[in-house]
Amino acid sequence: MMRNKIIAAVAIVGVICLVFFAVIYPPRRRELSRLRSEQTELEKELGVARENLKHFTRLRTEYDSLTATWARIEVLLPEEKDIPDLLEDIARVGKRCGVEILQFKPQNPVPHELCTEIPISFNVCGSYHQLGRFLSEIANLPRLLKARELGISSYRKKGSERTSIRATFVVSAYTLKKDTTQARQK
Repeated sequence: MMRNKIIAAVAIVGVICLVFFAVIYPPRRRELSRLRSEQTELEKELGVARENLKHFTRLRTEYDSLTATWARIEVLLPEEKDIPDLLEDIARVGKRCGVEILQFKPQNPVPHELCTEIPISFNVCGSYHQLGRFLSEIANLPRLLKARELGISSYRKKGSERTSIRATFVVSAYTLKKDTTQARQK
């Protein structure tokens, strides 16, 4: 009798094991296999994301540097044609340096790929040192300017015995084209 109970218990355990391995375990094994495969894929994606993060950090630093450079360029190359303000700045510099501006004449703008050049011809007089300081201070104004076609000759004002220098030159101011700024903002 005891033997029958043991056989019955073993048979019940066997049936339970058979049901487990035939019905319950295979779907769980397939689910486990699917989850392991998904884990492997996610680990690969995580590796790619970490690599991209390394590149992103470098690219972000580079982008920030370029953005700062662009901001400095926008100060040097304003978008608007603020020639009256520029002429006032140059007149103040001339007065501060002791240079007399005899004449200035804006010329036709010259378009370039990213900017427009606005040449302005000047006729000034003063001493050699005053003229040098004047050109130096113009070069240090907070925007991109270029002096060219410099011509120097002696000059004497009427009623004065003192000889000065008369200089003619062209100062080119540059402005950004509007489409350049709009393209950057996109």
